[in-house]
Amino acid sequence: MIFVTVMFHKWNMKAFGDFDGLALFIRMVQAGGLASAERATGIPKATLSRRLSALEETLNVRLARRTRKGLILTEQGQQLFERGRTAFTLAEQAVAEVQDDRVALSGTVRLSLPPDMATAVLGPALIGFKTRCPDVTIEMALTDRRVSLIEEGYDLAVRMGPVADSELMFRKFADLPRALVASPAFLSEHPGLSTPQDLEMLPALAIRRDLIEWDLKNAHGTRAIIRPGIGFAANRQTILVDAARAGLGIANLPKFLIEDAMAAGALVPVLPDWEPSPVEMTALWQRDRITGRLIKAIVAAFEEALSAKPSEV
Repeated sequence: MIFVTVMFHKWNMKAFGDFDGLALFIRMVQAGGLASAERATGIPKATLSRRLSALEETLNVRLARRTRKGLILTEQGQQLFERGRTAFTLAEQAVAEVQDDRVALSGTVRLSLPPDMATAVLGPALIGFKTRCPDVTIEMALTDRRVSLIEEGYDLAVRMGPVADSELMFRKFADLPRALVASPAFLSEHPGLSTPQDLEMLPALAIRRDLIEWDLKNAHGTRAIIRPGIGFAANRQTILVDAARAGLGIANLPKFLIEDAMAAGALVPVLPDWEPSPVEMTALWQRDRITGRLIKAIVAAFEEALSAKPSEV
């Protein structure tokens, strides 16, 4: 009799059905607030607020307090977020695994790319990817600034240099070799360069004036850390190529940017026995994105584009 009563009670329990609201709640918390979630999801802030209120009413529980700095979770809200996030991550992975390639390689992807690299390699790779996958909508933003993927709503970002974003998925997909170069006129005015330490006595070019170190290595594995004096700085490396051609100093630049100038004799190697450390190219994306297969396919396209032209990078 007790068993029947318990079963009858469970049968008549009101089922929870606002899983869309729960998913949006998780996105809001991950983004850090309603405004950031609006940028990340494209859903108006007012709509997100209403959905949060509706979810709280359905559960009869206060999940978060809205403040100017973002959402402050209650104890129940924190518990729901932690357990719900795990469940939705598993659900997204399950959906991605059963999708065929046509479904997986579709939708909109928003990317943040370094301008010089995008113009030379990544942009053409994306054009080819779009040709092969016409159902994908691609939106590129070219910037040297380190964007916040969650707060600014990017699906994928490519960065040059080391990465330490523990909350993001990331993969290093290339090492770009670099070279020290200068114009022939500059070297004729500054003869006698023979050691890395000599570079510290000459004007140099870089993307910023502070915190500049050049890590050099020769064929024997000997390393030298050089701190040059920067006389000209610009956060676009194509401008640094022009500055080096104009004889303003020595530059440490990726080879793919200077091959034409070197082939024309406008730039020549400086201390050719010493090679600067390569530039790491890293892709970053959000850990729980359902677009994971699409993101990985784009990163593979970047990697293929770089490996297909080793002489240019």
